[in-house]
Amino acid sequence: MGAFEIRLVAALFVFFSTFFVSGQTWTQKLLVAERDYDAGRLVNIVDNISGGFDNTLGEKGYTSEEKIRALKLITKVYIFLDNEPKSDEYMIKLLKADKEHKLDAKVDPAELYDLYRKFRSQPIFRIGLRVGVNKSYPNIINTFGTGNTGIVSKIYNGGGQPPNGASVNGGSGTGFFINAMVERYLDWGFEVGLGLEFRNSQYSVDNYITYGDSLQVNGSTETAQFAVLSTMVTHQQSFFRIPLILRYNFNYNLDKSFVPYIAVGSSYDYLLDAKYLEGNRTGGAEYKFDKDLSLKGLDLIAKNNFSVFASLGLKMRVKTHFLTFEAKFNKALLNYINPHNRWSNNPLSTYDLAFVEDDFSLDMLSFSFGYTYSIYNPQKLKEFR
Repeated sequence: MGAFEIRLVAALFVFFSTFFVSGQTWTQKLLVAERDYDAGRLVNIVDNISGGFDNTLGEKGYTSEEKIRALKLITKVYIFLDNEPKSDEYMIKLLKADKEHKLDAKVDPAELYDLYRKFRSQPIFRIGLRVGVNKSYPNIINTFGTGNTGIVSKIYNGGGQPPNGASVNGGSGTGFFINAMVERYLDWGFEVGLGLEFRNSQYSVDNYITYGDSLQVNGSTETAQFAVLSTMVTHQQSFFRIPLILRYNFNYNLDKSFVPYIAVGSSYDYLLDAKYLEGNRTGGAEYKFDKDLSLKGLDLIAKNNFSVFASLGLKMRVKTHFLTFEAKFNKALLNYINPHNRWSNNPLSTYDLAFVEDDFSLDMLSFSFGYTYSIYNPQKLKEFR
């Protein structure tokens, strides 16, 4: 075969090879490139598979899974071609395409592991949104009333034994809250968070003014029957809260679908509004109840308070985000009532309802459901730049 024939055969071979490659789908080209990588043929891999990233190709381009494989392959190619700027560039692209990408020790080379550790793969922060219900637990400090408070105590949230001939009319003291929080992972399973919260809560009080009583008459005990006069008040309050939290996650790693946690924290609580939703009386003359009266405006309620809390929860991983379920107990540190205005500014302390607020801290038990969204910005760590 002469020189002309040899050149003709070579030209035809190149032509048909080019035609064959151009006719391949991007899926096929990626498979060929992976075989070339395994065989050590690195030079043309990047040029042969880069076109599949074009978003205008639509379904003809790479799928999401193929895009990740291609980015990882190009990263490895540049590592072994000693092109550090390009390997860094494609590692960032890989971590943006596949958040918290996991390497496989069975197939990924040590050089890729060494490059991977030099980059931030964890989220820079997370944003959580929770909604839930709460139940109030007034913790009595001192009790006050218009009657003899040493004989019969007030009953809060319907939980207690009334005097003879009396009934309990109060509700369970439930409310709701909405919480938004910015969280950041530290290390060793610990996270910190700062949030904003709107909390609506309430409590009810059954107050007994007159009731059946025991008297000593001529050395014997007799029962003097009085008409029952009692009142029931439902008190609602709204707070704006700023909670600060420290959370510990058990078994925090990417392989766990469920992550239990415990948390502690503190909060500044500012009173937005407080009022009596309901005021009823059993016995006595008629009266008019003003449900629009603002107790904050009367300065009957402390406007500022602080609280501490502890919670137990569970995260359920949804890709790189979480669904959360949490139970929390909140302990208020200060008196909910402003004692200086207990009598003078309380419109219910008159003969209409004869109701006077006790000194107490307003504690809460709550249950919530939420969603936590992870935000990423993969970058090379400062110590490796």
